[in-house]
Amino acid sequence: MTKPLLLVVNPRSAKRATGRNWSRLETLLRDVLPPFDVALTGRAGEATTLAAGAAQDYETVVAVGGDGTINEVANGILDSGSDTALGILPRGTGSDLVRSLGIPHRWESAARVLATGRRRRIDVGRAHFVDPAGQRRSRWFINAAEVGFGAVVSDAVNRPSRWMPGPAAFMWAIVTTMFRHHPADVSVTTDGSEARMVLLSNAWIANGRYSGGGILSAPRAAIDDGLLDIVVVEHANPLVRVSGLPKLRSGKFIEMRQVAYCQAAKATFDSKTPQPVEVDGDVVGTTPASFEVLPQRLTVVADEIL
Repeated sequence: MTKPLLLVVNPRSAKRATGRNWSRLETLLRDVLPPFDVALTGRAGEATTLAAGAAQDYETVVAVGGDGTINEVANGILDSGSDTALGILPRGTGSDLVRSLGIPHRWESAARVLATGRRRRIDVGRAHFVDPAGQRRSRWFINAAEVGFGAVVSDAVNRPSRWMPGPAAFMWAIVTTMFRHHPADVSVTTDGSEARMVLLSNAWIANGRYSGGGILSAPRAAIDDGLLDIVVVEHANPLVRVSGLPKLRSGKFIEMRQVAYCQAAKATFDSKTPQPVEVDGDVVGTTPASFEVLPQRLTVVADEIL
């Protein structure tokens, strides 16, 4: 008989506060949610294995952690081929996906959505890239992928030595990385168009609207429209880059002449100098890379889709 809920908990999320406070948090959740089982992760990638193994036995597998944990759980569900739903209790640095799903950041409010929210279908992305060993790999992404500068920032935010919390960590990483990042000429193709050569600063391949702890990186994106939003930022001089920083959180940076914005079902990025690639906040490899959308592929528990 299928069980209602499995919670896959990353105890290292929220700067390890989830693990330190799990006994209390679990007690609070027992008062709000239907009966549930718990599986705590002990290493990177384990949430994917746990979710894949549990997908046939549970109606909903819940990611308790940040965007990286959500990505791992979603990859497990998708790899299983089941129709098990993804639930989310956000406990992360960025927690950007939940902004597009209308899931509150507050723990108690998110638990109520999980208990009473509707099951909805959303699109997912598939990234193909070269891993650190030089092998071609692929991975599902739910919120967004990046090529270039943004992947370097994600790597900085994910370091254990990081001391700033939440959005401040992303902004600090952006500022400190800005003058150390070396752009490269990258060939960009969307939906089979003629390749365009760009001195690339960063590219977002977005399913959701937000990234980097609340940056409105793809303001036109809808997570259920069957398209990816491709936002390509060309390299600019230091003055232009600094002047663009205040426009990131409002999304107005897309009006700058260095930014090209389009929607497509597929995009490819290639370069002589390999550029880093991240998916849902985790650096996974380098270019050459391609990205595609699979419409209505995943069921999620959410009040509304923004």
